[in-house]
Amino acid sequence: MANEQRYLAYMVRLWSVHDNGDLVWRASVENAHTGERHAFTGLAGLFDFMQAAIDQLVTHQLGQCQDPGDDACV
Repeated sequence: MANEQRYLAYMVRLWSVHDNGDLVWRASVENAHTGERHAFTGLAGLFDFMQAAIDQLVTHQLGQCQDPGDDACV
């Protein structure tokens, strides 16, 4: 587990646009490890994506952890 990725790295871009007279935020993220990109028409989508990425990493780490008391399993 020592060599396993224990963090997420994304480049987050945020910009505002006018949509029917309202100021709204757009976003994109690019995975720093893979270059994979995702675009979002609002911040809620960005937050949902980031939460899902964190949940997936935590689930993966817990599934590989043999000793929950070990600091490497956190």
